[in-house]
Amino acid sequence: MNDSLTVYTLPGCKQCDLTKHALDGAGVPYVVVDLATDESAVETVKQLGYSSAPVVVIGAANWSGFRPDKIQAVAAARSTEPPTMPAVTTDKLGCRSWQ
Repeated sequence: MNDSLTVYTLPGCKQCDLTKHALDGAGVPYVVVDLATDESAVETVKQLGYSSAPVVVIGAANWSGFRPDKIQAVAAARSTEPPTMPAVTTDKLGCRSWQ
């Protein structure tokens, strides 16, 4: 599951803060979108059927509210994926470089 994860938030939202804290603790990278300043994001969240923050979107999956069970599932799915590493090459002098 290498889909990017987006958290739609509002300022002063306790569930939003808890969601971000849990994602940080699980080592899951995410992008934050502030619903207070992004009108198109508000429309996106409404189209998904939600009217309260946080809204988490990852690939085709999404949920609203603080859901530690969902965050744990995302973290577990990401930990079973093989890590992606750039290819390493060696030049004529034996120096390694990343591609």
